[in-house]
Amino acid sequence: MEERQKKGSLVFAVNGERFELPCVDPSTTLLHFLRSETCFKSPKLGCGEGGCGACVVLISKYDPKLKTVEDFSVTSCLTLLCSLNGCSITTSEGLGNTRDGFHSIHERFAGFHASQCGFCTPGMCMSFFSALVNADKGNKPDPPPGFSKLTSSEAEKAIAGNLCRCTGYRPIADACKTFAADVDIEDLGFNSFWKKGDSKEMKVSKLPPYDPTKTFSTYPEFLKSESATNLDSSRYPWYSPVSTELVELQCDRKWCKL
Repeated sequence: MEERQKKGSLVFAVNGERFELPCVDPSTTLLHFLRSETCFKSPKLGCGEGGCGACVVLISKYDPKLKTVEDFSVTSCLTLLCSLNGCSITTSEGLGNTRDGFHSIHERFAGFHASQCGFCTPGMCMSFFSALVNADKGNKPDPPPGFSKLTSSEAEKAIAGNLCRCTGYRPIADACKTFAADVDIEDLGFNSFWKKGDSKEMKVSKLPPYDPTKTFSTYPEFLKSESATNLDSSRYPWYSPVSTELVELQCDRKWCKL
């Protein structure tokens, strides 16, 4: 039987798992909820101001009119949980894990020694995954097998908002650039995949495989039937518009016509 949202409940998904909360403090952040109420601990509290990237996760929203899913990364330390009604959250565990197998992002980060203490690595992976997903949705020409539609420059910029105090950025940037179709393989640094004397073709074949045609589902089907609602808490309410009426009222205001 299809699960339906109860009136006054906050409904969302984390790594494909459905959560329904009847009463939420509107000041609760997504990071606090993930670390205190779920088993998904990869997002970390670093600066608490959205500046270090250790808490980055992927948010996916469904547009019922266009029937499309919008994917974007957010700093979960600044994202209020109540703003995510009907959304899907993906953390590094949802991207890949020891039980289901790791994503090629994880494997290439490890192979290029792009992680030492590991505190910032999950956020790095999710920032890069967001760029990867959105690049492959674009209208650029199809890349060679094993690569994405990202350019080397775009791959580097994808993790520009993530701080690392251990590795330096060379191995991190190199791991990201292995997904770029225009990468110069010979320019990449030390890693555990290649041996001295390997040809370019051999090096590409030894990278953990990435196939952009194999879609990674960031938005579960059951959420498409959920609708936005108003939430109650012990102190403050959270109101979410369920139609475009609010936008239309705002646009009727004089300042919107200036």
